[in-house]
Amino acid sequence: MESQSPTFEEWRYYCFTQAWDDFSGNDADSWEVGIVRQERFLNLEVSLLATYMTRLFESPNSVVEEFTDNQIAKATWFLFGTGSEYIKTVRDSQIPVDLQSGCIRSIATMYTNLFDRVCGNRGSDPDSQLYLKHIIDGAVYMIWDMDNLAGTVMFPDKAPHLVEPGVHILETALLKCRTSACRISALHGIGHIVSVHRAKKRRDIAPQLQSFIEKFLERDDVPSWLREYADCAYHGSVQ
Repeated sequence: MESQSPTFEEWRYYCFTQAWDDFSGNDADSWEVGIVRQERFLNLEVSLLATYMTRLFESPNSVVEEFTDNQIAKATWFLFGTGSEYIKTVRDSQIPVDLQSGCIRSIATMYTNLFDRVCGNRGSDPDSQLYLKHIIDGAVYMIWDMDNLAGTVMFPDKAPHLVEPGVHILETALLKCRTSACRISALHGIGHIVSVHRAKKRRDIAPQLQSFIEKFLERDDVPSWLREYADCAYHGSVQ
């Protein structure tokens, strides 16, 4: 029956091929079809959703060849954005904290095994400012602005168990990825978090994030424009 919960494979296919049209109102079939799909895929039982998200994030390798850059970019906006509110949902109190933490932490693998492979013209041009030009690089850059991911580190009192997973994502994207889109995505998130922590006069997390930037700037493969952005992120002054 259509009302039954989708399988993981159905949900994954929806995220990468149909969700954007439903979310943006550009459904290729009809408005009614899009609404029915939204109801089915946006109202998953919360623990099942967290399980599906973790499974996708932990094993995204096949996505690289199976879907186009455009599809991956649109799926990124859907998965991490306010259209689905999946990241917000994963923090639901009905979901065991271990499952919440594991789901958020697994996003680091999305950076290393998916985003770092498709950004930068699929790795062939890792140093250019393609986040200003290419849809997938731009989507990855914006992840920390899309929904509630930044809140895992920005507001530690609300969900203390998600701070370490959120910090792990930022450290992984900045220090283990090669493409500038992934690196500047992490710097973007760090910059916002440092800014908020400075305003709240917190001194517990910002120094750790700034230490990642210090380590990053010791590398010899960081282009000058990205060094300038890293300096802005270090001082909490990013847009």
